[in-house]
Amino acid sequence: MGLIWLKHPVLWHSSRVPSGYDYTMMTDEQKTMIVTKWHNWYSADWEYGQTTLAFFCAGIATVFLFKVVAHLRGRKFTVLQGDLSVTHQPGTLDRVIAACRYATARQFHVRTLHWYSPPLAAVVAVCGMFTFLMALMLAVRPYYWPNDAMGHSPPIATRAGWISIAIMPFMIVFATKVNFIGILTGTSHEKLQVFHRWTAFFMYITSLVHTFPFIINSIRMREMEAMWSTSPWYWTGVAALVPQTYLVALSWGIFRNPYYEIFKKLHFIAAGIFMAALFIHVNFRLTSWDYFWAVVGLYGTSWLMRVLRTHYNSGVGLPATIEYLPGNMIKVRVEAPKRLRWSPGQHVFVRFVDLGIHFFSSHPFTVASIPADGHSLDLVLRVKKGITQKLANVATGKAARSTRVLIDGPYGGLPFDLKNFHTVYLFAGGSGASFTVPLLLDLARKFESKDHFTCTRVEFVLAVKDKDSAAWLSQDLILARKCIGDERLNVRIHITEAELTGDAASSSDDVKTIEDASATVLGRPNLPQIVRQASKASQGKVAIVACGPESLLYDVRNAVSECQLIIADGYGTCKDIYLHTENFG
Repeated sequence: MGLIWLKHPVLWHSSRVPSGYDYTMMTDEQKTMIVTKWHNWYSADWEYGQTTLAFFCAGIATVFLFKVVAHLRGRKFTVLQGDLSVTHQPGTLDRVIAACRYATARQFHVRTLHWYSPPLAAVVAVCGMFTFLMALMLAVRPYYWPNDAMGHSPPIATRAGWISIAIMPFMIVFATKVNFIGILTGTSHEKLQVFHRWTAFFMYITSLVHTFPFIINSIRMREMEAMWSTSPWYWTGVAALVPQTYLVALSWGIFRNPYYEIFKKLHFIAAGIFMAALFIHVNFRLTSWDYFWAVVGLYGTSWLMRVLRTHYNSGVGLPATIEYLPGNMIKVRVEAPKRLRWSPGQHVFVRFVDLGIHFFSSHPFTVASIPADGHSLDLVLRVKKGITQKLANVATGKAARSTRVLIDGPYGGLPFDLKNFHTVYLFAGGSGASFTVPLLLDLARKFESKDHFTCTRVEFVLAVKDKDSAAWLSQDLILARKCIGDERLNVRIHITEAELTGDAASSSDDVKTIEDASATVLGRPNLPQIVRQASKASQGKVAIVACGPESLLYDVRNAVSECQLIIADGYGTCKDIYLHTENFG
């Protein structure tokens, strides 16, 4: 149906031959202006659209090069391990890397709004995007033609439109699971969501700047009603702007987080309407449709890869069991085929085939087991709302409830091997242990196999509300302690709410096993102090991995950022601190 609103004949690109100008009504200066760079309507896609593309590509290339340098430095450091009894002062490259990692670790907290910012590096990147896009849009004058004979499209509206449509492919790709930007930059898809949201917001700003000058111009020229009635560009522009407004307004956390499953479905519907209306609106002007073909190619390839991998790994569904655990936890055990491979710390998207409406959504969960564990893929979840509440309802009162699932993934994980660090710290809060426990078990397996090893010390710290919340990992901790040894592994379980004694809920065998496998401490761990001591005690490489609530990650991030500044100043004892955080477990 959309073809009836397109200009005919439908082409890939519209003509670049100027037409429709009344040169007799223009001065010589005005005739020159409309064909000069940055003013010419017929080359605006090159000057504004391609400039925007170049800016984003340059930013991605810069991050890619930084990752390559950091990776090569890490390999060189691993090969050239020296005697740690000798003091090593951080070199110039160590200090530069530490300064950059300070930016990737530092975080801010607005207590009155209960809001935790993205890392400082992401804040700087977003501010850089905004500054560049606004400068590109606003730097050139005039904003309106001084003479109506120079064209009906205000210059600022033209350039804003091309900037907006050039943002679109990056905005879409930032949201994909098989993320090509993430592959290039070594960043997992969930950490790029912040850029998806902000580029969508910037695209909305430029869309508004594109829209209102046309309205102002048409009202001034007394053509508004006629243009609305006869021109498809006006009403299709509104048809695109309405769902775009909905997408941007309801994507803020205050609306998105409480009703995420409903939000996600409506978000896809609104996005489809927006893209269709925008496709008709641009009407193959110059190279406008090229950006849509880029979106189709990138998003379509990502979606197809997800579908093919899901059905390759899962077929029509893998058998699984759902078990209710003490401490209001759920364990889902999937019988994974050997072709389904994952690494410790990775997560998968799970679609439950026989749970009614939940079949239409996939949900991200961290894999709590390692591939060596009989090749069962375990997921340990805390019961909250939505899908986890549904799982609890079907599993409560039963030994185990059978189901079938589709597995999409794995995704994420650590970009480095923990065995190559001298000291490893694993911090977790609540169900975040489902991320750190597999990392601990992987280290334990490598200790046992006498693999080429640098790691000499492992610290495992877990904060939970009560002992029952940690009961599910008791056997894993015993195995890790047996493989690594008491002299190299220190395990501490911090109970944040329940008392250590007199708790009737703490009489199970698993809870008693927890006490045997770890030091149980009442109260919250002082993670910043642990991080600072780690940076002072080690002269080699330190890896810090954390998963849990935002408050825990905030403490760890900022403590690590302080240590990175010390290294950058040249006074650090250790040469390298690597931080990896996850927001869900």
